[in-house]
Amino acid sequence: MDINVFLLNNGKHLERSSLSDFVTSSIAHERSQFPFWVDCTGPDSTSLSELFSPLHLHPLVLEGCLEPATGVSIAPFEESLFIKIPLHLTWDSSTLIFLTIVVLPHAVITVHETAIPILERMATEYSHAARFRMGGTSAILYQILDHVVDEDMVFALEARRAIDTLEETMDQEEESVEVDDILILKRRISRLTATLEDQRYGVSSLQSVASDAFDPTAFREYFRDTFAHLDSTVRSLGRQQTHLSELHQHHLLTLQDKTNNRLKLLTIISGVFLPLMLIVSLYGMNFKYMPELQWRYGYPLVLTIMATIAGGLLWMFYKKGWFK
Repeated sequence: MDINVFLLNNGKHLERSSLSDFVTSSIAHERSQFPFWVDCTGPDSTSLSELFSPLHLHPLVLEGCLEPATGVSIAPFEESLFIKIPLHLTWDSSTLIFLTIVVLPHAVITVHETAIPILERMATEYSHAARFRMGGTSAILYQILDHVVDEDMVFALEARRAIDTLEETMDQEEESVEVDDILILKRRISRLTATLEDQRYGVSSLQSVASDAFDPTAFREYFRDTFAHLDSTVRSLGRQQTHLSELHQHHLLTLQDKTNNRLKLLTIISGVFLPLMLIVSLYGMNFKYMPELQWRYGYPLVLTIMATIAGGLLWMFYKKGWFK
């Protein structure tokens, strides 16, 4: 398990710390104004148990960090708050990962199976340039969720660009677009929307959660702003799904129109050749007494009649607008 430890210092920056300092602080039950952020990647039961041992957490916290999840989970315990939210590493990813956040009075612990770029960017950003608005574990939790939501907004914009590109391709060269292209994009946006809806539920629940480890009072406006951004992103994805459904319907109608045009062409060809085939079938009969067979001008006359019928039918179909 890879562990990175940061301390939110007096200057509201993140500075590198050590696991031993965090453990010492936890054993001494220090509740200073400088909280820790412990980020754990690739956890296993043994390493995570050793990390949680001096914290005296509820057994369900460790169990929740290790067990597979299917959706968002928020559970307040005695002196900790357990949060598990789904994430996408890319907007079109088919793999769903989960970020587990354990909030303590003196620390925030994040646990995840694979590296999450937004957490790495947050650590770099707040180690040098940016400052936290306030101190405390609630400030760290807010920044984590805020960065997740900012990433969601980027994903929504990328999804919209993908739809715009698809629509432009359909306008310029519709035959190059397959139905599967639309369906694949539709499934990707649907998965992203479902994930963001879970996140929205989680952020909404945090505004009213009661826990000794998390006090949303000072950050209520910030969390409300984060919820508003997330809700706006979810609604934007909903509009994109509607737009994509309209493109799908338009594509199906276009394909149906092409099929109808082909059937119309086959109908015209059949209409022209049916009377000609009738004439050919009549003169294909093996009767001995057929006067036209011995007539010198019979063959040219029949050809002339067949050409006249075919030309007349084509002219009639053209006047009726069947070739448009």
